Amino acid sequence: MPKALKVKAVLFDLGNTLVCQEPYEAFQRILQANSVFKSTKEIREALEKGNKEFEAERRAVLPPREFYVQLNMTILKHLGITRSVRRLAEEIDQQWFNFSKIHVYSDVKDSLRRLKQMRLKLGVVTGGYELDIKQILPRAGLEEFFDVCVGVDTTGKRKPKPEAFKHALKRLGVKPEEAIFVGDSLEQDYLGAQKVGMKAVLIQREGKPVTGIKTVTSLREIFDFL
Repeated sequence: MPKALKVKAVLFDLGNTLVCQEPYEAFQRILQANSVFKSTKEIREALEKGNKEFEAERRAVLPPREFYVQLNMTILKHLGITRSVRRLAEEIDQQWFNFSKIHVYSDVKDSLRRLKQMRLKLGVVTGGYELDIKQILPRAGLEEFFDVCVGVDTTGKRKPKPEAFKHALKRLGVKPEEAIFVGDSLEQDYLGAQKVGMKAVLIQREGKPVTGIKTVTSLREIFDFL
């Protein structure tokens, strides 16, 4: 008689784990469509400064649209743009997914299909909003795979706090020790999942593995941990 799988569910982070975007290029294209011309270097520096200055914790308390509008206004400030800032910030938010290219890593779809064939439950737990998940998954061709999707606004708490992980596990009907979490952030994904009792795997598609951490460079390697 075959040995029963101890793992019943696999949960994933979304950005830089399953998909990636090009924020600098998207921001630049939207600005150009609104007759604002800035170099890639200027936009990269402004985004880095804006994201650093704009507290990520606001994502858990602000409505999705207002969070992004305020973040965009902060970035535009660092670009030296002072006229019609609110209008332009709203335009960037509204047009984002029309200009942003979403790339699915080459190992993702085959790995997800294999996991589904193994009758494992799958989920997404991300620091983005539910609205973002609903925009990204269809564009990436991934919405069919997941049984639950949890955003920061689902529980009002941001990873690595336990509420998001626990909410996903409850929705899936599995215990923490029956689930694996895969993500690219050591603190938010790996350590956050471990703190609630889940197994954890850190995916690093580039760079050296972290000593003492279960690390993979491709989703195809996670089957070694099931």
